[in-house]
Amino acid sequence: MTQRTTRAERLAQPRAADAIRMLAEASGGCIRPIQLRRTSLDTGLAEPVMVPCGSPLESVCPTCAERCKSLRAEQCRDGWHCESEPIDQPAPPDDWQSWLLEKRAEFQKLRDQAAVTGQDTSELDELLAELDAELAKSGIRGKPDSARKGGTKRKRSTRRRQDAPDLPRRKIAPRTTGKVYTAPDGKTFRPC
Repeated sequence: MTQRTTRAERLAQPRAADAIRMLAEASGGCIRPIQLRRTSLDTGLAEPVMVPCGSPLESVCPTCAERCKSLRAEQCRDGWHCESEPIDQPAPPDDWQSWLLEKRAEFQKLRDQAAVTGQDTSELDELLAELDAELAKSGIRGKPDSARKGGTKRKRSTRRRQDAPDLPRRKIAPRTTGKVYTAPDGKTFRPC
């Protein structure tokens, strides 16, 4: 049995809502979380999920406001406030990279001439592969002969794969203006 207390004694006791708010603030949690419902696509079960409110005002939620403040500071460090995008120009090739590129161009010319005359190009192909590997090690990005390999830019196909199952189709109803409703008196109507 509970003891009988006076109204003044009850008012002196802490309120549950205030205690929970102080506990959330002390642990760094949101004091006004938003409750969402997440449904598992596999099982179909729905479960509640608590998401921080994300308020930027400290008077509303101090922890979310602090999180927003640190996010804005990080965005400023990353340059989100700039009027124009900072463009990082790639560094020019150094002497070793330039020499490798020149040698590669010479051997590519010899390989193309050998291919036109019908000679064996296997040695030149191996040499070009070695030069490509050395260029990659030296820090050159991309492939020197990428434009030669197909002549045009790569295109992705929009056709569906043949081994993929067909997508589900909805049955088409023979109507044009919307759903037909039947009133309790038997009349049918279409909403406008």
